[in-house]
Amino acid sequence: MNNLNQNQKETSEVPINHFSLQELITMSGGETRSGLMGECIAASTESQMQAFRFPCRINAFIIGVGTEGESRGLLNLQEFTIKKNTMFIFAPNSILQAQSVEGLKVHIMAVSCDFMKRINIDTKHLLPLLLQFTTYPCLEISHEECQALRNFISLVEQETKGPESEFSAEIISGLIAGTIYKVGDILQRYLSEHPELETASHSRAKEYFTQFTQLLNEHYKQERSVGFYARQLCITPKYLTTLIKRISGRSVSEWIDNYVILEAKTLLKYSNMSIQEIAYYLNFPNQSFFGSYFKRNTGMSPSQYKAKQ
Repeated sequence: MNNLNQNQKETSEVPINHFSLQELITMSGGETRSGLMGECIAASTESQMQAFRFPCRINAFIIGVGTEGESRGLLNLQEFTIKKNTMFIFAPNSILQAQSVEGLKVHIMAVSCDFMKRINIDTKHLLPLLLQFTTYPCLEISHEECQALRNFISLVEQETKGPESEFSAEIISGLIAGTIYKVGDILQRYLSEHPELETASHSRAKEYFTQFTQLLNEHYKQERSVGFYARQLCITPKYLTTLIKRISGRSVSEWIDNYVILEAKTLLKYSNMSIQEIAYYLNFPNQSFFGSYFKRNTGMSPSQYKAKQ
């Protein structure tokens, strides 16, 4: 953990620690791996969430299920609890921080973003479904569903820990795809029992929403105009606003503001950066513009928010 501790001392240079999947594999006790085996990890083990007691981002798509104990933490500054028969889904680059770990054991699978893109799954159907749960990263599921998901992850673990062979890519891709489809099946069942969570919308709108959130994740630090995202999608700002509002209940501007404010709050709370440095980091022309923007969205100035933490 020496490298991890060193990273945590350098928060002024790297405001939020970023872990690659390979670093996550090393932290979990695994060996450095190349090729396919370095793009995914599956494990059934006692949680090492204490390694994430400082806020960090993990550049991987993470699915897991709790089997014993309990862990509480923050995901994008929202509280979550993982315990027995809890399924959790963490999107790539979400801000994760563990606050307490009480004998938590999990079955967990993490897959690199590049590998996810190469897996042969119906992303048009599954991704919007997964995105509906970005504000509900942990769901209580049935014991039977928990056991089924554990079995899927165990099979992935078995294949990734063995020697890489001619058919490893096909086997592991198929198993990961099967695991993701099983998660989709569980989410569909959950939605059927909680219809208030389902947003009725046309599939094309869902596709635009998916593309918009991907663009936003890449560009929110530099671009805050609706027009930029509309141009990237080759549609008018008015049409983009209508689509996003219909599918998510939020306007494009609200989505942009939420991403920027979340980043700003995290930096104010955890980093050693000055308010001026944060303003420049988030591409504001000066500290005054940033202060006005922050206060308009939170009701307090950056210095007031920092003083409260």
